[in-house]
Amino acid sequence: MLKSIGKLSMIAMFATAYVSVAQAQDFGPYTTSQSLDFSRLKDDADYVKTTGPAIARGLYFEDTYEINLTQVSDFSYSISEITTGDNTKYDVTFLNFGFYDANGTSVSTLTNLAAGTYFLFASGKLAGTVGGDFNVSFNISPVAAVPEADSYALMLAGLGLVGMIARRKSK
Repeated sequence: MLKSIGKLSMIAMFATAYVSVAQAQDFGPYTTSQSLDFSRLKDDADYVKTTGPAIARGLYFEDTYEINLTQVSDFSYSISEITTGDNTKYDVTFLNFGFYDANGTSVSTLTNLAAGTYFLFASGKLAGTVGGDFNVSFNISPVAAVPEADSYALMLAGLGLVGMIARRKSK
C-alpha cells in the first residue's frame, strides 16, 4: 500500500512539472514570420502637404502596427516598396520607419526583447498616380526561457524522493 502511494505521488509530481512546461509555450499572436502587403490608394492618404518644394508636396501616410510579445524574443523586420513594373501608378517614397516600445522610445537592439507591447511605424509619400504598394514583414523568434527557481526546487525534490526510495529498497 505504501509503495503504491509513493509511486502515485511520483507520477503526480512529474505530471505537474510536465503541465507547467507545456503552459509556458504560449508565444502569443505571432509565432513565426508575418508578411503583410499594402496597397494605399490616394484616398487613403492620412494628410496632404501643399506647401514647400514641389518634390515635398503630395499625399502622405503614417501606419503603426502593434505587436504583442508574450515572452522574451528576438525580432527582425523590413519595410519595402513592392515594385509592380509600373511605378508611375504605384509608387511609395519612404520617409521614416522604426520600432518603438510602449512608451514611444525607439528600440535599436532587437535581440532579447522583453515581453510587452511594441509598435512598428512606417511613414511615406504616395508618389504614384494611383497610390503606392508596400510590404511590411517581420519575424519573431522566442528565446528559450531560463527555468525558474521553483522548477529547480521541484526537480531537486523529485531527485531527493527517488534517492530516498532507492535507499529504502537497498536496506
